[in-house]
Amino acid sequence: MDHRKFDVVCAGIATWDTLFTGVDRDLMSIDGILSKGYYASSGGDAVNAAVSMSRLGLRTAVCASMGEDTCADLVIGELQKAGVDCSYLHQSPDVHTASPVILVDPEGERHIIRVPDNGNHFFTQEMVSDELLADARHLHVASANVLKRLDGKPLGILFERAHRLGLTTSMDASYDRDGKWMKNIEDALANCDIFIPSMQEASCYAGSTDPEKICTFFSRFPLKIFGIKLGEKGVMVTDFKQTWSMPTLYRKKPVDMTGAGDAFLAGFVSAWLKGYDIPSSAAVGSAQSYSVLSAIGANCSAGTWEDALKLLSENQIVLRKRED
Repeated sequence: MDHRKFDVVCAGIATWDTLFTGVDRDLMSIDGILSKGYYASSGGDAVNAAVSMSRLGLRTAVCASMGEDTCADLVIGELQKAGVDCSYLHQSPDVHTASPVILVDPEGERHIIRVPDNGNHFFTQEMVSDELLADARHLHVASANVLKRLDGKPLGILFERAHRLGLTTSMDASYDRDGKWMKNIEDALANCDIFIPSMQEASCYAGSTDPEKICTFFSRFPLKIFGIKLGEKGVMVTDFKQTWSMPTLYRKKPVDMTGAGDAFLAGFVSAWLKGYDIPSSAAVGSAQSYSVLSAIGANCSAGTWEDALKLLSENQIVLRKRED
């Protein structure tokens, strides 16, 4: 019997997001426009993943860096409502909680306005203590490439610590505006079990847009599972022995794409930790992404395990346990 307190620790970015929908792309060439809608909610890769994993039935803790301000209070309130343990959040009066403004255009594409020097920029690997790791089954780092004090060697140290303490690990990535790419994650890949970046990110890492060449590039690392999120085309995943493709379950125009990638990987990891095989885990990931694409906000509509099973049943998808 496993006596560890948490199934998963989600580490990375936490934000309070303000969204305006239906924003015309001509905004910057005119003096003002009317937004179709307005929404404010918690966000950030780690928060989004933690909310989804908790709603999918995992005992989840989140570790992130925030200020001691109203936005932090709002984020914590939503996390607690979703059943996420917030005891390991790091708050300081010397930083402000990241509070981006997200403009969603008529096609559902997001455009994000950020302010520098928020709490996320001060997140370090030491903030994820050995005591916390020892009390968990899995570490999910949700925000590679955008945590300036974590990326690179510190991220590698964190993943090595997690493996040494018996955890499995996964990593998600954001677009690297500084262009460092492999320098940010190479050390972590030595102790990473699951890595499923988007095609945009994967092509920048591997220097190719050919999925086969990208998979070959990442096969030199000891990953158990690698994949590429392909947007409206779904996802491909591989264990480097066999490759599977999972089409998207969302076949309508997205309401808002914010958080869809976070939700996919949260669903994948949740199913994998529950003992399901790779294609089944990809199917749960697609179902969880569907739930987020159906509403405005990065995680407010994240579905439950029962919601995922219902959607998969409607699509004649049967989940199977892995043999190990």
